[in-house]
Amino acid sequence: MSAETKHVVIDARVVVANQSHGIARYTDEFVRNLRNISSPFRFTLFVTRNSPLLNQSWPAHIQFQILKTSWISWLGQFELVWFLRRIKPDLFHSPSFIVPFLSNVPLVTTIHDLNHVVLSENYSIFHRLYYSVLLARKIKRAKAVITVSQFSQQEIINFFHTPREHVRVIHNGISENFQNPPSAVAPEVRQVLKKYELPEKYILSIGNRKPHKNIARLVEAWCKSNVTLPLVLLSDFDPSLLKIADQYHKKHNLHFLRFIPNDVLPVIYAGAELFVYPSIYEGFGFPPLEAAACGVPVVVSNCSSLPEVMRDCALYIDPSNTDEIARTLERAVVRSPEQQQRIQRGCELAKSYSWAKAAEETHSVYMRVLLKEAPTKTPQVSQAQWQQEPGHG
Repeated sequence: MSAETKHVVIDARVVVANQSHGIARYTDEFVRNLRNISSPFRFTLFVTRNSPLLNQSWPAHIQFQILKTSWISWLGQFELVWFLRRIKPDLFHSPSFIVPFLSNVPLVTTIHDLNHVVLSENYSIFHRLYYSVLLARKIKRAKAVITVSQFSQQEIINFFHTPREHVRVIHNGISENFQNPPSAVAPEVRQVLKKYELPEKYILSIGNRKPHKNIARLVEAWCKSNVTLPLVLLSDFDPSLLKIADQYHKKHNLHFLRFIPNDVLPVIYAGAELFVYPSIYEGFGFPPLEAAACGVPVVVSNCSSLPEVMRDCALYIDPSNTDEIARTLERAVVRSPEQQQRIQRGCELAKSYSWAKAAEETHSVYMRVLLKEAPTKTPQVSQAQWQQEPGHG
């Protein structure tokens, strides 16, 4: 590489062993696909000592710098700035909402959603201050902002008063692990269900205990419905949910799954009769697409980014209406030609969300910032493209 080669630093500290939340998966998939791009730049990835990225093969123009601190800590801010001052890169990309506050290095940041702002009542005063003051200033000074849906783009424009051309929409991809799932009756599925003590047939949902994930309302709706299939929650154990189920004499049919390795997750999806995602707020929402890729019928909320992402490949619910959720569950567990068509459309839709494409488009943002290339337009998805069935909001 010549002395004129531009240097890009990417903060990949969020990628650690046994972590599968959205930002970690985004960062992991993006940087792994970045190595397949013929780039005029050299890269340094900031990682921690337990990063699985260190165990992989990388081209010579991608190097690593191990940091001692985690991606989300006050000490991490100081260490981040110390290394940036020492390395002096031409561009720093933060794939998360953690950006260096004491550095003037040109910044590109990925903002996945604004739930800390929109749902501020669920967060501490510190979180509110961070987003509304500190992060807002950095975003206004950033060379470019990347986000993962048109919904989030509009949220960023509204809240930070950022010009639309400053915010680039680059949809997430769906990992190839979900593209060729086993059949629900395959021996490996039976083995996994036995290992995790799961029923032979079940409804699956994924979410944490944050209020916007809306899991409590899902449990209540499932209890009120005439659906007899067990409900499996890939979530931390929550005794309050068991209490709800106990009131309806369904406690024995409510199952909790805590951590599931990434290589097992497609099998868990494939074994489900139905996937339900009642979230109130999502910047993108990986799980419904992953379930669709695995050939599972999907029910999702009719708000935030979910209709944009899932289009006409799901049944939609008002996440605030318990009775509507219950009725939709009853409808969704019945096999029908319409359901099979949605399943087929969902499998095809999932294939269109490519991490290779996301990496290429992100690299084009670097090109525009560092080499002053003209930006390319992101294809817009109109409501007419997904608003094909009753219930879309």
